[in-house]
Amino acid sequence: MARVANRWWGVAERGSAGRLEAFSDGVFAIAITLLILEVRVDQAPEESLAAALHHALPEIGAFAASFLQIGIMWANHHALFRLIDRVDQLLLLLNLLLLGCVSFLPLPTRLVSEHTSGVDARTAALLYGGTLTACAVGFNLVWHRAVRANLLVEGVQPAFIRDVNVRYLLGLVAYAGATLIAFASPVATVLLTVALALVFLLGPSPRSGLVRGEDH
Repeated sequence: MARVANRWWGVAERGSAGRLEAFSDGVFAIAITLLILEVRVDQAPEESLAAALHHALPEIGAFAASFLQIGIMWANHHALFRLIDRVDQLLLLLNLLLLGCVSFLPLPTRLVSEHTSGVDARTAALLYGGTLTACAVGFNLVWHRAVRANLLVEGVQPAFIRDVNVRYLLGLVAYAGATLIAFASPVATVLLTVALALVFLLGPSPRSGLVRGEDH
């Protein structure tokens, strides 16, 4: 029997996750495109292109780091929503929180590329790492809401749920730790967050999420 929504955030009022995922894909696409707009190669008179490119290396490096971050977040978001069958109002709002953090990332990316030393570099790295930590919080909130509100597709294995719980929690703690390292080395914060993103290349969990024969 279909559940009847008796609250404004009820499941029955929101339906499947398809529209949410389509909107999220658009936000990820815009955010990842905005990154390249901050990369400029300003060639002074009589300066070689090679020298101008060398001066632009911080911007190119910051672009590459954040492109990787957003790209892997998009891939993991897609993998996650293969397992989410329905959405409710609270899940929609939590997903918006996640997307807001993703959309904000181009700003600290630009600041990291512009401030490569001194106190400002530390501030920029703290903002960069803090934004990625907020994204990790968003993923945790979306996942736990989907699990607790029984919004997942049929057949998701308990072992898979435990895997995701652990990986998302460890990811959140690791991003927070990498952010704090900015007090000692801003560059190390950026490099560590890149390494953490690569850890999630396999998705929310390397274990198959669905019982065999029930994959969607």
